[in-house]
Amino acid sequence: MTAPLKILVVEDEKAVGHMIAMVLGGPASKVTRAANGWEALMRIGATAQPFDVIITDHRMPRMNGLQLVRRLREQKFGGKILVLSAHLSDDDISAYEELNVDMMMSKPFDFDDLQQAMAVLNKDASALAEA
Repeated sequence: MTAPLKILVVEDEKAVGHMIAMVLGGPASKVTRAANGWEALMRIGATAQPFDVIITDHRMPRMNGLQLVRRLREQKFGGKILVLSAHLSDDDISAYEELNVDMMMSKPFDFDDLQQAMAVLNKDASALAEA
């Protein structure tokens, strides 16, 4: 049996974060939540096992998604990154692309689409682990 997928959901809207955790949580994954990028960095630093996937909102107080992804890349984060947002400008999209995020989805999103995105990201992560 493989270890559960470790997912960090970074979302300042509690209801949205809760729903993502409910949809993605279960025996195959362990979901941790953070309210903003700063809190996410604290959770990442405090865990013994690295996260496999980070799902982050773009617009958040204290540290937004783009700032978080920049910090993750500086720290050589090796997992997958999925950005969720209703407000991405062309410049934001370009900046995320330059930082090699694995996927971007717009809000509002369908939970089936989120589960499919996670399946793709998880498949890619499994393929890398087998290589």
